[in-house]
Amino acid sequence: MKTLCSMTLDGKELEYLLDIGRRSNAYLSVKDGVLTVRLPYGGTPQRAETLIREHGEWLKEKLESSKDRSRLPEEFSDGESFSLLGKKRRLCIKESEEYREPLLEEDSLTIFIHGGMSAEDVRRLFHRFVYGLCEERVKLAFAKYTERLGLYPKRVTFKKMVSRWGSCSANGNISINVDVVCFEQECIDYVVIHELCHLKHMDHSADFWALVATCCPEYKRLRERMKH
Repeated sequence: MKTLCSMTLDGKELEYLLDIGRRSNAYLSVKDGVLTVRLPYGGTPQRAETLIREHGEWLKEKLESSKDRSRLPEEFSDGESFSLLGKKRRLCIKESEEYREPLLEEDSLTIFIHGGMSAEDVRRLFHRFVYGLCEERVKLAFAKYTERLGLYPKRVTFKKMVSRWGSCSANGNISINVDVVCFEQECIDYVVIHELCHLKHMDHSADFWALVATCCPEYKRLRERMKH
């Protein structure tokens, strides 16, 4: 059985699946941006963390290859391109003598600043707006599918994740990667459905995917969409 674990690597939270079973050797694998640590019986999270650190450079390269999964700005400079709700947009930074909420338009998001504000202030205003938008869209999906599936999380949290779009703990808590807001609503819905189904099936068995398909028959297409 796989267990969701987390650790700190180079100052960032890294989530991974720990798979302990009948095997001779320990090894790592990265598939679809998800890190799995496979250990023989008797393995521990401490052993898994040691293995991850020993292969840190290899792991960084593997995860770097999926870096474009995070399509939000990196420099937060005027004119920078990014994706939001499935559309390419341009970050615009304009000065304003009074406080104004960020303005989302068809092809842009404008952040208004005033004298004395720094690039870090732009980053803060951007994140506050986009994280709020993410929470709004994710909550719409939960409202739609919890009742339909008859599955209810104990708690829902939002955070940045290195290698996953969402996670579901054994105690019924669900976390959503805020970067899902880069994608269309149907992709956000898929992530929510996926994590809700883990409340019943903690693996990726045939029964799990069958349950996902009851609400999201095109899940394979959406999974592929979110890889690129």
